[in-house]
Amino acid sequence: MDQQIPDRYAHNPMLAVVENFILDALGLLPPDKAALLNDIVCRTFGGNDWRAAIRRQFDLPDDTDDTLRRLWKQRTEQADAEQTELTPETFARQLADQLFDDGASPGA
Repeated sequence: MDQQIPDRYAHNPMLAVVENFILDALGLLPPDKAALLNDIVCRTFGGNDWRAAIRRQFDLPDDTDDTLRRLWKQRTEQADAEQTELTPETFARQLADQLFDDGASPGA
């Protein structure tokens, strides 16, 4: 049976939003997807900038995007050194899981 929403997101739709926030910080989120997220997130949490709304909701510092980019660089260099593959999507999932598992900010 085909599912439109994987169980991962059915149980916690904010995972998808956070993953896309991370991809956006890396410059890898398509503009049309960012526009859709802006509409959804701002209707849900208020404001006019979905990224700012996510930072508020998770009490993330203003420099979170820079932190995510540094962490992405470190982890891709580590994956290269270990000769393993790390996709941006996998990286985003791992950090979103970390955020929801222990409440820590990404990169902590």
